[in-house]
Amino acid sequence: VESAVGLTVEQADKNIKVLNGMPESQLIPTMKFITVSLGVACTYCHVMKDGQMDTAADDKETKRIARGMMKMVMQANATTFHGEPQISCYTCHRGQAIPQGAPSFPVALKLMPPPGAPPPQSPSPTPPLPAANEVLNNYTNAIGGRAAIEKIKSAVIRGTVANASGSTGTFEADQIAPDKGYDTMTTQRGTRIRVLNQQRGWEKTAFGVNELAGQQLQDVKLSLALFGNLNLKDQFTKFEVIGTDKIANHDAYVVKATRPDQKRERLYFDSESRLLLRRVTEMNSKIGVIPEETDFDDYRDVEGMKLPGTIRLSLIDTQNPTSTRKIDKIEFNTPIENSKFDKPQG
Repeated sequence: VESAVGLTVEQADKNIKVLNGMPESQLIPTMKFITVSLGVACTYCHVMKDGQMDTAADDKETKRIARGMMKMVMQANATTFHGEPQISCYTCHRGQAIPQGAPSFPVALKLMPPPGAPPPQSPSPTPPLPAANEVLNNYTNAIGGRAAIEKIKSAVIRGTVANASGSTGTFEADQIAPDKGYDTMTTQRGTRIRVLNQQRGWEKTAFGVNELAGQQLQDVKLSLALFGNLNLKDQFTKFEVIGTDKIANHDAYVVKATRPDQKRERLYFDSESRLLLRRVTEMNSKIGVIPEETDFDDYRDVEGMKLPGTIRLSLIDTQNPTSTRKIDKIEFNTPIENSKFDKPQG
């Protein structure tokens, strides 16, 4: 089975009444976002027939209500927030199918200061933030420098993976600069293969081969370490330092960046080591902003470069909210067969 590329949801699926015009590649992430926001499973709205989920069926009242709620969110964002996805299902539901409309008892005690009490102390002035260019240049130097990066023509990466769902296994990632990648992960649930070859990409699972397009293709490209983290500055049309944060006891500068596909990211750089600690990617959907978070840890020296040995991906997905990769081996400039980057056979 192979999916068509670039279709909207109503072109690819049946009985779409609200999300018309949305790219088909956003449908599953959007459905997962709804289930997490309400703390429910897919079967809260959809019915099972003959052992399969019948997503087109309108048997359940909850599905009718969900359509109304999606219309409400879309209308509020369009009219009140100038088309920006500022509110979503999660704004009210917070993991509950029935949103809570009033504060819980007991209400938290907040006492006014007694008459004559000294005024509260002003917070200490915060030091000025560095420029985004400085933060990104410091990161490039911290991982080895521009000259060392430009010498890397290919990478072979091997390691293990552990998912929150309980499955474990191994992964292989082969990459040729600037735009070829092969990533395969094998667990008890089977094997998933992703291939990137210049401007085309594919994903193969037990359900068949899907061609990747749009944001999905760009996301896969950025998920490959050689493309994703070595040349950060080249990936964005604009960026700025917006503040500081704490990531696992590390003080970090937060850089807000925009990709050519208009997807927004937040990048967190250790203020001391200058290394990248976290990437948060945000996808605008019709019902809100869907985030994806990648954490980088356990940096080690690899052939003159400093690279993370642990990468943890966090998703809006109740079935597998986190996936952690432990890297056992990285080799640069090792010959790789070009046939690996061909379209996988179905």
